[in-house]
Amino acid sequence: MTRPDADQLVLKVLNTTEVRNGQSLLEAVEHRDPEVGLVTVCNHTSTIDDPFVIATLLPVRFLWQERLHHKTRWSLCAKEICFQNAVLEQFFRSGKVMPIERGQGLHQQAMRVAGARAAIGDWVHLFPEGKVIYGGSLGRCKWGVGKVVCDCVNKSGRAPVVLPFFHSGMGHVMPKGSVVPSVGKHVTVTVGQPLDVSDLTPLCGAKAEDDQHKAWRSITERIASALQELEARTPPNRVQIEGHGKPAAPGQQQPPLEPHPTA
Repeated sequence: MTRPDADQLVLKVLNTTEVRNGQSLLEAVEHRDPEVGLVTVCNHTSTIDDPFVIATLLPVRFLWQERLHHKTRWSLCAKEICFQNAVLEQFFRSGKVMPIERGQGLHQQAMRVAGARAAIGDWVHLFPEGKVIYGGSLGRCKWGVGKVVCDCVNKSGRAPVVLPFFHSGMGHVMPKGSVVPSVGKHVTVTVGQPLDVSDLTPLCGAKAEDDQHKAWRSITERIASALQELEARTPPNRVQIEGHGKPAAPGQQQPPLEPHPTA
């Protein structure tokens, strides 16, 4: 992550941020069973959602004490963006970011490591849409988030805490093409309640690939539905590119997830 005071300066001082039900995240991060992993999920509308939104949801003292408690989130970032050279690679790896290669499928190393991290009780943050969505509404969620949950279950024998949140306003703070955040904008973050996926995880360890895919899809669908519910309770995001992310037509519900497993 970047310096936590810089992240919070941008969203809490130079801009304003309203966090709704933030205590739900703090409880999950700081007070869950240390052997139980945490998988947080949210929408993705700007290139600085992580770490800026993440940092804003947490106390500064928690972020500064990472070397003592090692509880700060693990995250994924496209290799071609965050790992272009040795300097960037060292910077992002030091911030607990792992490289993911677009188009390389769900079985690549970063996906496996994310599930393994959750299995040992770590916090993993994922963007189920798999990319920044500029269309103003939640994009289709990919099955990778369901696979990470299943990998955690298969390795540890227990499901992680799955916690969704939805944010709006980051497209004003850091619009597409910007290199410096804007000031004087307003961001809203609505944190949900932990999702119970225990009824969906028995198929995670199935021998048949079709059954495994059914588990990934079902878990992803539940997460997508939760994000849609939070979206309905949060001010709308700006449309930065018309039609990007296949937004729903007026009066129609956005298709919640990709029809086939992709990463």
